Amino acid sequence: MEQAALKKMRTKQIAISNLFVGLMIIIFFMLIQIVKIQLTHFLFCLGILILIQGILGFIRKGTTKSFIPILEQVAIYEKEKLGKEWEKEKRLDHVWKIILSVIMFIQSFTLQNVDNAFSDVDPALIIFLFLMVLAILNISMLFRFRKIDRSTVGELTGYTKESNIMAIALGFFMAIVIFIFIVIFILP
Repeated sequence: MEQAALKKMRTKQIAISNLFVGLMIIIFFMLIQIVKIQLTHFLFCLGILILIQGILGFIRKGTTKSFIPILEQVAIYEKEKLGKEWEKEKRLDHVWKIILSVIMFIQSFTLQNVDNAFSDVDPALIIFLFLMVLAILNISMLFRFRKIDRSTVGELTGYTKESNIMAIALGFFMAIVIFIFIVIFILP
């Protein structure tokens, strides 16, 4: 793929990803504030959705189909570029979705006796978390684009393992940053 077309495709991918995450966060907070959905019900429904995604991913393995045409184009490009690593990455992605759904179910059942704490959440925390999610999404996408777009198929061997280790490390770092933000700004 030539450089101009690749840049245009990646720009559209970033825009759609940011729009999707922004809409999901807005829907999440509307459900909490307007519909007054309980945290346990929300986590349970979210766990079901993520579990369905993971199971469907295993059933439809190897497919690049997507409802959004640009994401299908990206999947086709990355499948060509990554080769066997793409299959490994998708399989591991589905495993992580199933693990995440189990965590959501566990949280749903453990928090059944807790009052709905979302109504008491400070708006500063909500804005901070929203900005953190967008920052993590964009930074991780830019690193991914750089690694995939500038490499050849042979150079991408082991990419899945490397990217998952980096994701886990980044997750721990972000958890620490969020914890520090809560302790400094929210708790006092």
